[in-house]
Amino acid sequence: MMKEFILRNQRLEAAFDEYGRLVRLKNRKTGWKIQEREALALSFAMQVPLEGRRNNTVYGSEQQPPELGQPADNVLQFTWKGLKSAYTGLLDIIFTARVTLHMRGLLFESRVENRSPYTVESVEYPCLGAVERPEGAQPFYRMNGAYCRLMKTELAPHFANQMGYWGVDYPTQLAGGPESPFVLVGNEEQGLYVGNHDTTCKELVQFCFVMKPGQEDSLRFTVPAGREADGKPVHMELKVFHFPYAAPGETVEASPVFAGAYEGNWERGADLYKSWRSTWFKRPPAPSWIKPVHAWLQLHINSPEDELRCRYQDLVRYGRSCAQNGIRAIQLVGWNTGGQDRAYPLHDTDGRLGTAGELRQAIAEIQQMGVKVVLFNKYTWADRSLPQFRTRFLQYAAKDPYGDYRVHPGYQYQTPAQLSDINTRRLVPMCMNSAQWRDFCCGEFEKSIDLGADGILYDECQHHGGAFYCFDPSHGHHVPANIYAGDHLLAQDFRAVAEKKKPDFLFAGEACYDLELRDYALAYFRITPDHIPLQRYLDPYAGLMAAVTGFNDRDAINLCLVYRYIISYEPYMFKGSPEDFPRTIAYGRMVDALRTRYSNLLWDAEFTGTKGLLLESAQKESLHYSVFIEPGTGRRAAAIANTDAERPAEVKVRFELQTSNLWFFSPEEPDGKVCGGSRVIPPRSLAVLYEK
Repeated sequence: MMKEFILRNQRLEAAFDEYGRLVRLKNRKTGWKIQEREALALSFAMQVPLEGRRNNTVYGSEQQPPELGQPADNVLQFTWKGLKSAYTGLLDIIFTARVTLHMRGLLFESRVENRSPYTVESVEYPCLGAVERPEGAQPFYRMNGAYCRLMKTELAPHFANQMGYWGVDYPTQLAGGPESPFVLVGNEEQGLYVGNHDTTCKELVQFCFVMKPGQEDSLRFTVPAGREADGKPVHMELKVFHFPYAAPGETVEASPVFAGAYEGNWERGADLYKSWRSTWFKRPPAPSWIKPVHAWLQLHINSPEDELRCRYQDLVRYGRSCAQNGIRAIQLVGWNTGGQDRAYPLHDTDGRLGTAGELRQAIAEIQQMGVKVVLFNKYTWADRSLPQFRTRFLQYAAKDPYGDYRVHPGYQYQTPAQLSDINTRRLVPMCMNSAQWRDFCCGEFEKSIDLGADGILYDECQHHGGAFYCFDPSHGHHVPANIYAGDHLLAQDFRAVAEKKKPDFLFAGEACYDLELRDYALAYFRITPDHIPLQRYLDPYAGLMAAVTGFNDRDAINLCLVYRYIISYEPYMFKGSPEDFPRTIAYGRMVDALRTRYSNLLWDAEFTGTKGLLLESAQKESLHYSVFIEPGTGRRAAAIANTDAERPAEVKVRFELQTSNLWFFSPEEPDGKVCGGSRVIPPRSLAVLYEK
């Protein structure tokens, strides 16, 4: 009989066999047997490419039993010394895996000591060989972060293949990278959290889901019913990919991975990440003007197709319009040479729009009206169409393993030729780990400070166009290096420049991934009708801003209140002025007036998702809602938006441990009135029910 080693507490039970395989995993609170089929259990896998055999996998299941470390309470350590694959003899590689049981879950740590002549490219650890669904769990999802929101992707009863079917043997899905430091696997009742608990971005970490033996019906993506299909076991693997690129002679510690079971919806799973986040997160400095309720205008004045919409000296009229409409800041896009998405990384003024002095003067005049000016910047790319790209910037481009630079397809603007992708300017991801590249970026960044701007919004700071590693040996970094590790270094360099010249300077970015919120005080993004506010839940007080583009954009504005987002007005897809959509401006001002008046309940209060709220409605699918807790008093407020375009929604609301009747207010009825916990919310409207 196989020997087992068990880690157990009141919440979780995990059993490993003498081969280091995770054979059982159980949520003891609910009885959910997350992993129970011993025959499908896994330990680890490793990719060690050979000359002429790139795909050389070292499977943990094919190794001799590992050495077991000195027994200790709640800790298991397995060490494999000397690894073999089907295409090599014994490889002089030591792999150590350490599992520690904490109160809320398991911490998986691993180390590769590579004494072989080959590079250890990737490691898969931990691995669950067969994730079982809780009884009656239909549908069953994976949930992960992307663009400041939570994405839900079905795992059962449907499992779509996200990879090209020619490139994998089984339907496969991937999530991860800095935008998604964790994944959740579950439904509205319970789930499994698996998270990358590392703050350095030293390596790419991905969460891989594989459905075996395949789909029952390829048109509908259905998972075979039962545990067998044509005599083959039906099961879903969950593996964590690490990319240490451990060269011969190197020892590399992989990023620690935490796994824990939870009860409830996705918020309870995200609480596991929030708990760890609280141990390292420190809010960055921010200018005082972004802290109260306020709104922005995003204004585009030029594109790579030469619209030349507004000369610098004429920007003052937009500032005047913002002041008249209660808008506190302008994000100015396309002010640089060539316009938006052209001529980067250069951040010079464009002579066709005026002189640098004229832009500086316009900014100063707008500021005198009480309106701030934030300049759109971008350092992720270099424009390949720049005449000096090959002579000046190519040396800093992120290189792939073959020595080639990667190319992002770029963006199309305005003209038929660009909209048909004929003359699009291609963009080349740059290496953020190159100190010389960062030095150059700092010089370009300084130009925005010298123009008198109140801040920058670093567009596309959250990704590198599909490039993760740079293999260029001339950049002064480990070969290869995770490009994302340089994002924090660049932000620190920018702050050092600002500290000397303008300490009260705003650092904002597009859809910052969570680690970037250590550096950027505000993140801008766009929302959709199915928006799930992951980043707001992770950080109740972060500066988060959402685009509002419609001519009667009540729903988007209502979501801004429900999720505590700053409104970014963007008429004509951010190419107009506030006067262009008076209905949107009028309603937005009503909403901002409401959350200014009740800032203790809607702005300075803690956003807690839906925690503690009992809500009933026949139209729940059309509702977005959240709970805020007033600091000091603990009073709670529920902000509820009805996004149905035609039907009113009757809601009944009660808070857990509620002791009195609820009151309500709305943009149309701003004075608080008793409602007893019931309210009919008109179409495309909102109400706030609160404890008096």
